[in-house]
Amino acid sequence: MRFDKIVIAIAMLALLTPSFTWAAHDKVSSQAWDKLTPAWDAVSERLIGFAGAKKQKLLADLAFAAAAAEQCDGLTLDEGKFKGAFDSLDDAGYKALSLADKEQYGPKLMGFFGIYVGLITAEALLEQQAFCTYAINQQTIGAGSYWLDAK
Repeated sequence: MRFDKIVIAIAMLALLTPSFTWAAHDKVSSQAWDKLTPAWDAVSERLIGFAGAKKQKLLADLAFAAAAAEQCDGLTLDEGKFKGAFDSLDDAGYKALSLADKEQYGPKLMGFFGIYVGLITAEALLEQQAFCTYAINQQTIGAGSYWLDAK
């Protein structure tokens, strides 16, 4: 299926991207993220309008996981879980689309993913130590669903 190839290509591109940023800054504050927040919010609003809040959160989580695995020593992406999460985007809603709509939906959704990767990369590059500390803490508390278990 064409959508599957696009998902895999974008996911692999994300893994090769030099850097990412954290998308879910719960209680952590950073100057870089504070500056990126308006862009994040605008993109997220459009993505929620396009695909819904559940898919927006999934793409944000995947972008964060991929970025952190690329930028932080000690974090390795669990490719099986990562791919499985991307495969879940091929849900009943997607399957119900016409062929013409499917041809536009997949690339647009992956475009949003790419934007998230870019925003997360920017923050990771600007504040790598804080970013990686946060990411590794997320793995430690079990919030890193898409990373291999720490050894």
